[in-house]
Amino acid sequence: MPEFMGKKITRAEEAARHAYRKALEKSLRTLAKGTDWKAAYGSIFREKAGWFMVASPSVYIYEHITKAVISTKPMVIDPIFWDIVGLPENRKQPLSFRANGAWTCRPPDLAEIDVPEHADVTAVGEQLIHVATEQMEKVAQFSSLESFLDTCRAASSADGAYLSSIVTALIALHRHDEALSICEEAGSQKVIGGFLSPEGSFIDMAIVYLQRSMAGATRH
Repeated sequence: MPEFMGKKITRAEEAARHAYRKALEKSLRTLAKGTDWKAAYGSIFREKAGWFMVASPSVYIYEHITKAVISTKPMVIDPIFWDIVGLPENRKQPLSFRANGAWTCRPPDLAEIDVPEHADVTAVGEQLIHVATEQMEKVAQFSSLESFLDTCRAASSADGAYLSSIVTALIALHRHDEALSICEEAGSQKVIGGFLSPEGSFIDMAIVYLQRSMAGATRH
């Protein structure tokens, strides 16, 4: 009998939970059609007022719990990130790439919201879209680059998981000196910022980008 953290379920119950998750993801693909949301890889996503949001169903296997896991980020930061890491062609990728692409800014989760379960997964999918739409409206009305930056800093960890979002948000705010200082400090601590390529870590590439940008601004 499968067990997780003291919770036991039968093989049949486990299989039913996996089937429920797959059915919910399929339902979201159908429900998103004709709305402002699009669906890919089991999640829904959209852009509004300069903000990108993705909402993913998190189905607990060992409990009858489903949550909508929601994250958001300003549309402006990924293009800056792609310029830093030398991938400007990613600007031509479809909107879904901002959620699923390997080389994109990773923001912290905005919220995890309970979605009541139902025998009809369509009802669950409708509720998840409703919850996500409510969150999108709040973000579009009340969020700012500054508030996003504060959220990333509050969630930042020793491994620099959100440094790409922090640095690009600072650049978007024209706070290049501050961004460079953060990168230099991270570099001194051997923090790579979540990305590594033959050209170096994200931090290495960001320092070069910032130094070049600041030098160009000085000349002009």
